[in-house]
Amino acid sequence: MPKWITARRLMALAVAAAVLAGVAGLSFFAGDGFALGGLSVRRATPGQLAGAMQGDHFYSDYRENTLLVVGSVASVSGNGGAFTLEFATSGTFKALCEFQTGRPPVSVGDTITVVSEAYSAERRPSAVELTGCVLLGSVGP
Repeated sequence: MPKWITARRLMALAVAAAVLAGVAGLSFFAGDGFALGGLSVRRATPGQLAGAMQGDHFYSDYRENTLLVVGSVASVSGNGGAFTLEFATSGTFKALCEFQTGRPPVSVGDTITVVSEAYSAERRPSAVELTGCVLLGSVGP
């Protein structure tokens, strides 16, 4: 054994490693509980979501939520595999919903229910775009 490694130093390194492992383990479980404890499903209208993004408080209000959104379809556009649906809103700021699994079977004027994760929403120049939307149901005009 090299001269600089003594039994005392070896014991100190072992204690430091054990303390570090303990702190890392506690941090992991405390962080996991904190992160998962705030998750919930939250109902919101397209107008509420658009207003929150326009007012720069969307992520502080909704970040940890799975959004359940009910609204009227204003338009559907897209090409290839991705389609974007625009909800009818009363203001100039819009609420969009992106579907990655093909065109949803809806028409303009239908009232639909979708689900989306708020943390993945993107800010557009004049809209909030919910990504990865899943259609739960629709009712014709």
